[in-house]
Amino acid sequence: MPLLITHEEVQQAVTMADAIDAMEAGFLEEGEGHCILPQRINMPHSKGWIRVGPVAMEKSGWMGFKAMNLTKGAGVRYQVHLYSIETGELLAIMDAQHLTTLRTGATSAVATRRLARPGKAVTALLGSGPEARAQLHAMQAGGFVSEAKVFSPTAANREQLARDFAEEYGMTITPVASAEEACEGAELILAAVKSSEPVIDGAWLTPGSHVNSVGTARRDQRELDVETFRRADRIVVDTREGVFGEAGDAVAAADIVAEDTVSELHELVAGKAGSRAKESEITLFKSVGSGIQDIAIAAVIYQRALAAGLGTDLGEFPYLKKNKK
Repeated sequence: MPLLITHEEVQQAVTMADAIDAMEAGFLEEGEGHCILPQRINMPHSKGWIRVGPVAMEKSGWMGFKAMNLTKGAGVRYQVHLYSIETGELLAIMDAQHLTTLRTGATSAVATRRLARPGKAVTALLGSGPEARAQLHAMQAGGFVSEAKVFSPTAANREQLARDFAEEYGMTITPVASAEEACEGAELILAAVKSSEPVIDGAWLTPGSHVNSVGTARRDQRELDVETFRRADRIVVDTREGVFGEAGDAVAAADIVAEDTVSELHELVAGKAGSRAKESEITLFKSVGSGIQDIAIAAVIYQRALAAGLGTDLGEFPYLKKNKK
């Protein structure tokens, strides 16, 4: 019987540490060749757009899709439908806003584990929304942060974020007045900004630094300038198709970066591609999201919700049209 799992129940079901474990497992399964991941569909319409991304994870036995849609003046809605490959049953329909935020942060942690220099780093956070917060939560869960600076255009937002993280983690975190000030001396840069113009100048990057960029998933958005791509010694993406087809900053750097020189994260996790080779390398992870991430964490949410008695049982849904013998 499928479960309907609300936003609040998703929040109860899993932690960032759970999400990081799920991303490690999901990317390993993809890297071992057990996943079917077609290109997701992006369809604009007169009032906004809708995006649908299906995936099948043959080894672990899950399949499904995430649908998200934006309506101008209203906002974005997310949902995941999770199925069993073995039986074809619909197992859950769940709100996917928190799911998406969690898996994006957790994916950056998986990349940082392999691309950043070992140890805790002076960290720059660009952005103050849910995605930016998730990036810093994930870095804390992974043990990658020594201290941090945060920039967001609205002073009250960056100050509130700094207070929240100082209180939760007892960390040193300073709100600053510009992106350049945040990046000055930073060894780890986290960018989660919705912007039509670049917020990171590649000239700011110091040798040995690592950048996670997760804020741009549309062609009209740019988070990184072309110089950032030029200076990166090693570039890793979640999917080449997604990043170079959807992210405006990656599209703008198409003449600088040849797609066949870029690794996908699942290749690193499965040991099929190299990570950081030298202390002085500048590394970049660019992510727009994929169905692997959505379904890998959705499966964990479903299992935790089932065990905790969360969710609403939808009964015999949907109707099964049986095959004739």
